[in-house]
Amino acid sequence: MKELIKYAGILIIIIGVALLVLTHITQLDTHNWLLASGLLLVVAGIILHIRSIKNESNY
Repeated sequence: MKELIKYAGILIIIIGVALLVLTHITQLDTHNWLLASGLLLVVAGIILHIRSIKNESNY
């Protein structure tokens, strides 16, 4: 379980990018809530990834 938590940030980033790509492919670019949710997933994934790296560091 800890292995999944370690890579949760990367998985959330991938899901966010997939959502953004999906909205572009299906031409739903005019729906701001889809674009905003993809952006929020990417930002949250980056924050989680940085926190997981920071917790593993010895410094």
